[in-house]
Amino acid sequence: MFLIAGEALIDMVPTRDGAYLPVAGGAPYNFARALALQGLPATYANPLSEDAFGTLLEQGLTAAGVQYAGRKSNRPTSLAFVSTDEHGHPHYSFYRQGVADRDVDAEALIALDSEQVSGFHTGGLALVPPDDRCVLAAAHHFRRRGVLCTADINMRPQVAASLGIAQTHYRDAAVEVIGSADIVKVSDEDLHHLGYMEAPEIAASSLLERGPKIVVLTLGSAGAWAISADDQVFEPAQKVTVVDTVGAGDSFFAGFIASLDGQGQLTAARHRAPPGSALKRALLRAAVCAAINIGRPGCQPPTREEAERWLAIHPQKP
Repeated sequence: MFLIAGEALIDMVPTRDGAYLPVAGGAPYNFARALALQGLPATYANPLSEDAFGTLLEQGLTAAGVQYAGRKSNRPTSLAFVSTDEHGHPHYSFYRQGVADRDVDAEALIALDSEQVSGFHTGGLALVPPDDRCVLAAAHHFRRRGVLCTADINMRPQVAASLGIAQTHYRDAAVEVIGSADIVKVSDEDLHHLGYMEAPEIAASSLLERGPKIVVLTLGSAGAWAISADDQVFEPAQKVTVVDTVGAGDSFFAGFIASLDGQGQLTAARHRAPPGSALKRALLRAAVCAAINIGRPGCQPPTREEAERWLAIHPQKP
């Protein structure tokens, strides 16, 4: 079972008539839903608000088959107002002060540990100081116990700036979390925000020196790489008509993790990277999951059956 820690918020999505539609979101929250829909047991750990939006978030977890293990908070739900550019890429304005999903500490996360926990995941806004201290302490606890740790870096420098956090402090926090994880996902944009100016593949490879066994590098429509000490494997993006890209990265990473688990390679990744052939299959599953999500409005991760049906309908060339 994967324990997932990080933000759960409401994306306020604009409609054609100028109103806003509240949609459950947040990168770790979306990852929890996407992972459960791919057939892996997932538990969401952060508090949810007692307000109506908190109820909406909890309903979203339940509908996807995610166990909710957090507590109720009397703080309000975090909000993110969303706009998309002409390519369907989302842009966010966050409201993160005094909110429910930040009403947590490392002790509360560690208290959720049990024999059933085989993976710990974090990322997104949980890496913005001072919240990074909480998830970092939890990750250290789980790694000492031999639990696989994963992180989706998902840099959001505008959030750090809005909270008065220096960008150098934020970058240092993200790099420290990278060093605490066994499998790390970054995008080319993340690497830029982390201060890497060289080619993305070279920058991603250098992250292995900090401790991860696998670095997954996403390049949007240009495809993705899975990089280990022994292999560098590429998979092109699947062709799909883009509705928007909200939740694409979360669906992608969930598909990658689910594929490794299905191949019997996930637990072993705590100690060594799977072979290149397993990474290639995982990237394909990840690309399919992202494509299905991209073809739908908002974050609607596919089920395992939907991903398998896509692969059956779209046979891959060798």
